[in-house]
Amino acid sequence: MKKILHILLIICSFNIYVLGANKNVKCLNSSSDAVSKWTFGAEWSYVGTIHYSKKFNYFNTEGYRQNTSFDTFGYWNNGEALLHLGYNLSDRWNLSVYAGVTGLADIHKALPVSLRVTHYFSRMYPAKDTWLAFADLGSGVSLKQEPQEIFTGKVGAGYRINLSPDTKLDFIAALRLAYTHPQIIDGEDLITLKWTNRNTGFLQSFSIGMAITF
Repeated sequence: MKKILHILLIICSFNIYVLGANKNVKCLNSSSDAVSKWTFGAEWSYVGTIHYSKKFNYFNTEGYRQNTSFDTFGYWNNGEALLHLGYNLSDRWNLSVYAGVTGLADIHKALPVSLRVTHYFSRMYPAKDTWLAFADLGSGVSLKQEPQEIFTGKVGAGYRINLSPDTKLDFIAALRLAYTHPQIIDGEDLITLKWTNRNTGFLQSFSIGMAITF
């Protein structure tokens, strides 16, 4: 009888030890998952603008009101560099804030800030290469003599390569729209905002690029 009690005591002690170890493992895994939910990284893109329109209403230096519009097809090269901070909402969805510098055709450069939602077509855990799609909306400020607000939007897709469990390399392409406020030049005169009623510009572009995410 004593031997049986000793055996039962040993078994119970072993079970308690195993349960405690499992709890510790779960805690460690939970901590690891919490850390892995946050993402950060950098993105670089080539931007090609194929069309933009401008509408101006202003007073020239002689005091006359002028109303002009342009609708221009062509090709303008620009670049874009962004940093991002994000959060994995699930194994397939990420929500991130992007900020950096971009060029808008031959109008001006700008500092955009945007919110991007990304969907991955394969689960991120365990990590594997996967296709992705995203949508991006944002605002920002133009870099010119008298800065004004801008608005941007993108929809795109790409392919993610897992370099390691914590390092991802994305190749992406997107269609882009931008709404901005070009500087008005009348002859050789720069028209200030004081004499401007309207100076709007609308651009359609595409981009290809790559991003590194940690």
